[in-house]
Amino acid sequence: MLLAAAACVGFAVFILLDTHVPTRAGDAPAHLPVAATVRETPPPTPTETPAAPPEPVVEAAAWIQIIPPEEEIYTMYIQYVIIPQEYEDIIPPVQAISYAVYVSTPAALTVYAPPIPAEYAFLPFYIHENAALYAAFLQERPYLDVETIIWKVNASVHVPFYSQIRVNHQPNPLFITPTYRLPYGFTPAMLVPVNHAECHLRATPEAVAAFVSLRTSARANGFDLAVTSAYRTARRQSELWVGGGRRDGRVARPYHSEHQTGRALDLWGPGGLLDASGPSPTGRWVADNVHYHGFIIRYRAETTHITGYIHEPWHITYVGAAIAMYMHNNNIISLEEFVGRNPGAALPQV
Repeated sequence: MLLAAAACVGFAVFILLDTHVPTRAGDAPAHLPVAATVRETPPPTPTETPAAPPEPVVEAAAWIQIIPPEEEIYTMYIQYVIIPQEYEDIIPPVQAISYAVYVSTPAALTVYAPPIPAEYAFLPFYIHENAALYAAFLQERPYLDVETIIWKVNASVHVPFYSQIRVNHQPNPLFITPTYRLPYGFTPAMLVPVNHAECHLRATPEAVAAFVSLRTSARANGFDLAVTSAYRTARRQSELWVGGGRRDGRVARPYHSEHQTGRALDLWGPGGLLDASGPSPTGRWVADNVHYHGFIIRYRAETTHITGYIHEPWHITYVGAAIAMYMHNNNIISLEEFVGRNPGAALPQV
């Protein structure tokens, strides 16, 4: 145990001394975009012509239901793992692929849709620039109430998964979904071991401190908790994605995974993965108490159509005590709804 603790301490010191970790997006002022990393290159000789950067294009949807062939796996690695830092926020060209993809076009907005009632324009989360999107989505889903229409559009829940992808630079909360991704090359500014027994399980200091608090409270109430998965690298996430997990809503695409933020933890209970085979006393206690420690249960059965992921009662995400308590007190069960109702608190206006 002492050797494991010493190894973890040494690993933490190595992380702190590593000056090559990319800057976390949250280090910049909230009102300013984070600039892409710029690499110095020697000026071209008189006989050379500087290469033009690639043109930005719209990412195509990749929520497909087949096992990818080898060439597609290679393409995914090139697009979502090996990304030149100087083009961090320029989406790489989509390679020619053999399956049908969804590409959204502005032409969809040219169809006339009656505007939503004027009184809804006074809601604090109404964004005037989204008025046409609200109207079009309401025409498509007339059975939804208008407030739901508004927050879903604000959080980009109204578009197909992995289409019209945006980069989220703002950290509170770090909102990552099938339509919001991390900047390419993102790595948390600091990662520390979740416990001293297993150095490979790391998370942000805030998430680890919150988990320690949650575990201590659980033990005081007769329950035992452990972490089985925490931070993942982009390469590991890509391996899981192309390995088949993407086919049934179990694994996120690289840079669309909360595990890459270092704030998501998968919990292990007395019988294995927490509540993987049904509700347990431990699982019920966790569901009733995580918000007191700054966590939310991110993927619930009743939010699969919103999040795109299956029920994962073991997956908790650190959002901070203020947001977690606000969501609990207002019966908001998805981070998408919180962001849609508080767009200025989490990401730029759409």
